[in-house]
Amino acid sequence: MNQMNPVNSQAHSEHNSFSYRPIPFYDNMQQENANFSKKLDLNLYCIKRPQQTCFIRVTDPNMLAWGIEQGDMLVVEKSNALSMNDLLVLEIEGKMEIYEFIAHDNNEFVFFPLSAKGSKIKTSDWSALPIVGTVTSTIHQLRPRSDIKFAA
Repeated sequence: MNQMNPVNSQAHSEHNSFSYRPIPFYDNMQQENANFSKKLDLNLYCIKRPQQTCFIRVTDPNMLAWGIEQGDMLVVEKSNALSMNDLLVLEIEGKMEIYEFIAHDNNEFVFFPLSAKGSKIKTSDWSALPIVGTVTSTIHQLRPRSDIKFAA
């Protein structure tokens, strides 16, 4: 099963005393301005609706076909709409599972599990599913491919 740990963005900020500071930003497309005077606010890219957003860390190593790796952080937003090919997080038996909305056929919505252990879901009322939200972004960190490190 796709076990993931949800981290609510609002609850997380209440328990930690992180100060908000935009990060220096270098835009590769505008090399004539090679200074770091611009600031980047990741909220503008990852979080559009903070009150409806949570983060979920992926623990399942078997989702590479969707570009999701074990340890990636998913940005998940609650939504009242559904689009074809959306990745949805469902809470099934106390565990977070990721499904792709793949078809609307004969008045049924069809959802495909990203986990090989999951089962396909067909329903005429998708809003009755235990939907946590729709995956809007994936935060992926590059990891070193070997343990050999070289000092600068």
